[in-house]
Amino acid sequence: MESFPEEPLSLSAADGFGYFPADINQTLRGGRYTIVRKLGWGPRSSTWLAWDKDGEDSWYWAIQIFTAAASEAVESKLVPIFSGREIDFSDPSTVPIFPESLDENILPESFRVTSIHGEHVCLVLRPYGLPFSDVLREAKSRRAGLPVHVVEFTTQVIVQVLDDLHNEKIRVMHAGVKLENLELSVDGYSLETHISENPPAKTQIFDGLPVVRSQPLANYMVKWNDPMSRVVDCWMLVLAGFGHAQGAPYTPESGFDYSSAPETLLGNPTCGLSTDIWMLGCLVFHLLTGSPLLTSTGTPAERLGEIRDVLQGWIPSSWLGDATVQALPKEDPSAQSLEQRLKQNLKKDEAFAAYRFLRKCLVIDPEGRASSHYLLLEDQWVEEGAQCSCGFKALDLS
Repeated sequence: MESFPEEPLSLSAADGFGYFPADINQTLRGGRYTIVRKLGWGPRSSTWLAWDKDGEDSWYWAIQIFTAAASEAVESKLVPIFSGREIDFSDPSTVPIFPESLDENILPESFRVTSIHGEHVCLVLRPYGLPFSDVLREAKSRRAGLPVHVVEFTTQVIVQVLDDLHNEKIRVMHAGVKLENLELSVDGYSLETHISENPPAKTQIFDGLPVVRSQPLANYMVKWNDPMSRVVDCWMLVLAGFGHAQGAPYTPESGFDYSSAPETLLGNPTCGLSTDIWMLGCLVFHLLTGSPLLTSTGTPAERLGEIRDVLQGWIPSSWLGDATVQALPKEDPSAQSLEQRLKQNLKKDEAFAAYRFLRKCLVIDPEGRASSHYLLLEDQWVEEGAQCSCGFKALDLS
């Protein structure tokens, strides 16, 4: 058997996989969608750009096709989150399309397809373009991380999405506030141009199955050092990656990394809306410095020990009986604190402002973290990121 260059198409649902073996020009849902290229793949799905010939405004959509192994859980847990709640998103382009929550006359449905591995749930999304990680990578060739104003803008985009999700009537945990889930949206002209100038990869046959290599969309060019006026006017940044979202009661997924949120490392792990805030803090630090805040890949106790040392924080008394806490290593006096690491990478005033924001997110006790609503309404860092191109603070606080 030949080795697959990307997702292991031959592994079945019983193996924990069962990827859909799609091909270019293949049609889905009775011929409505025609696959034109592969956008990418991950542990539970592959995503394809498809032409919708039946929509009122014929257009391209990104279709995320889950593995046969993951589809049942997606349909029972993820789909109801969006189809059963009236979520008023500030930016609807960040979420899967469900006719129950949006205009079913012009938006496509989600659906199922069948392959040799079984049935697959498909979610229809608006296509994304340039991964935000590319912008950070470009910046790191010149400096440690992204300019502060870019990170402030990124922060307020994320906080807007989290506030929509964390609304008291919705209470949905995103669970994917990570660099790999930040994308730059695609505009119509750029998408058409990109497709015409970049033909799809040729299909190869491996072990009797069609293999297509990923071709992420590269829409318009953004530069890491764009001034705030251009960032606000031209950067169509979205937080995607809703594959692990969940409603109450919240339960950590085994093997999933919530950016080492302390509550998920316990012997009796928990998670919740405040876990999203922890993940936001870790992401903001990464964007500012170009490096992750936490580096330990050891046992949960070792990872929690690193958090304690970096944040110079206290373990909640209610956790003292937990097995992970009881196995904590001794404090490491050589560990650099959060504040020290910020000062190494930022100017003094920038480091102070960033530290003030991060200390609201990176609190060991989840009960002590700021809510997304508080950050949206009260935090100066988020307010700075909500400027319009003229410098006016554009955040709607109504």
